[in-house]
Amino acid sequence: MGFAKKMQRKLKKKAQKGDKNAIREYNIANAAVKESYVMQLKRDRNCRKEAIHNLTASFLLAMHEGYGFGAGRLKRLQQKMQSEFDAITAGNVSVEEIAQYLKEDLKLDVDIAADDPKAGHYRQIEFKAVKEMSAAFLMAMLDEFNFKTKRLSDAYDYVADLSDKANANEITYAEITEKVNKVMCRGEMDKTRFKAITHKERKMSA
Repeated sequence: MGFAKKMQRKLKKKAQKGDKNAIREYNIANAAVKESYVMQLKRDRNCRKEAIHNLTASFLLAMHEGYGFGAGRLKRLQQKMQSEFDAITAGNVSVEEIAQYLKEDLKLDVDIAADDPKAGHYRQIEFKAVKEMSAAFLMAMLDEFNFKTKRLSDAYDYVADLSDKANANEITYAEITEKVNKVMCRGEMDKTRFKAITHKERKMSA
């Protein structure tokens, strides 16, 4: 998209001088830049949506396997995580503020506010999702299930281990999701399936 914008600026200068061909070419280039911008937004959102989906499934499976959470407690966790996540993405509280609270009040330092400036574009999107979802998970476990420092740390480590296994291709996120589905549907007449944490996006515009 950088090259397209550079050509757009070049043609705009010519168009401003009244060159009819330049005006036509500028309009075409301008449309191409807008289309490229919208497509990039879609790719970014799909990347974020996939990351949030995988993280939601991982947190839920970790609590099932590590702490015996059944469908009822998993749904409570999911609902509380959604509430915490909404507060973060709305700007009511920041990941950094949550990290500071966990560190100062609970003596828990899990680096949820750490950054990776060398990461690529899509990895940065994933990294932001990890930070927000981790903060939502830790606060949900604290507020809803009264997990304190030791249990919070152990639970987060369990999730990290599961993530490492997925990155090492020892398990896929599709398999993680299916395992969560089986637990969430257990005993449910309507077979309600797992749904990931959602993030309301702003309407795309060019």
